[in-house]
Amino acid sequence: MKTEDKLQRRIPYLDILRVIACLLVILIHTPIRQYDTYYNTPSVASAVYTVLVAVNCNLFFMITGALLLPVTRLGRRFVKRRLLVVLPPLVVWTVVYLLEHALLLHNFTPRLLTSVLFHPVEGLLWYVYVLVVVYVTLPLVSKCIAAVGKRGVELVLALWVLSSFIPYQHGVFIEALQYSHNMFGAFANYYGYVLLGYYLHQYGLPRFSNGHGVKWALLLALGIVAMPLFEFLVQDDFGITWQQHIDTITNDISINNIAMATLLFVVVRRFSPEHYDRRRSPNAALWWPLLSVCTFGIYLSQMIVLRQIIWPLTASWLGTGPVVVDCLASGVLAFAVCLLLVVLLRLLPFHRYIVGK
Repeated sequence: MKTEDKLQRRIPYLDILRVIACLLVILIHTPIRQYDTYYNTPSVASAVYTVLVAVNCNLFFMITGALLLPVTRLGRRFVKRRLLVVLPPLVVWTVVYLLEHALLLHNFTPRLLTSVLFHPVEGLLWYVYVLVVVYVTLPLVSKCIAAVGKRGVELVLALWVLSSFIPYQHGVFIEALQYSHNMFGAFANYYGYVLLGYYLHQYGLPRFSNGHGVKWALLLALGIVAMPLFEFLVQDDFGITWQQHIDTITNDISINNIAMATLLFVVVRRFSPEHYDRRRSPNAALWWPLLSVCTFGIYLSQMIVLRQIIWPLTASWLGTGPVVVDCLASGVLAFAVCLLLVVLLRLLPFHRYIVGK
């Protein structure tokens, strides 16, 4: 009965989104094997691939907002509980990646060790660093939301969305390298996704007076399709490199990422059941919660699995092929291997200190 109660407390669409986000994170990292080709060679296929997978971690922040806002526990208890979930695995995998750098990659330096309090030893750990700050500040943000209400959150989100157009102005409107220093450059930042997840979970998309679905479809298409096309086709006349184009559309706070995250969130919620039902959908009730609880461990372990297992084993038959095929196949294989690894680690009595709850 206890297990059934836990299952019924889970929210299916958030489980599904968490799994999608985890897979997208791996897929955004798989081009690293062919880094020079991918980032410096103009390719329509790689551009489309990047637009589709760049949203990745932003979905995790939206899930955090949907699940944890408003904060109902006392601030100190809430922060302690959340930090105990993420800090021990962060320490463990920091040590793991330090050992990999020292023993396998042979690029360990003393500064790599002394910087860990401020900068992750492995790039993908940045998300956990930011998540720690989000957890510590969520009780304060929750009080702010209560004070300003729905309209106040809408105003913040509107300003945040407007700020997301700034990276696309490096060419027509501003110099190519100016957009990182502007009055709205860091407005809300990743907290925008936290608030967006909270808002969509609580209220859904705002309704227009007429043509609600069509108007939102056009707005999302503007972000997902029109702005990347503008970046690649119009901005190309201003001496911007292919890598700068890729960096712009993969910028976490860019309109195409916000639009893609909103689309995935709304569509997955629309077509997911409100609750798990073991009798009608036993496979869904088994697999989605299992995959969801493994995603944190999969996220933490993905780079060592890619570098030490997937890429060496597939170099001869994937590493020399088309970039997008390599990325997709390597990503799926990495997800499967990481899942197996996390399932095995979860058999340990102290697994929560390695791969989370």
